[in-house]
Amino acid sequence: MKNRKRKIEDMLTPEEKKLYHKVLEDIAKNEDFYASSTAEEITYHLIEECGFDKEAIYKLFKKITRINEG
Repeated sequence: MKNRKRKIEDMLTPEEKKLYHKVLEDIAKNEDFYASSTAEEITYHLIEECGFDKEAIYKLFKKITRINEG
């Protein structure tokens, strides 16, 4: 996991890294929610409850998905 995290961070822009770390912090605080929720519920939570930018979240998740598939 540590190597994958490093690989992801190396491929993110400075703004994406900030958002990535904020998402990781929220996951750490709400592990049960993330473990039991759908992707739609998680996305709603990040946008509506955490106040993250919708477009930035979608771009970040899309980029992470591409990195993980590569």
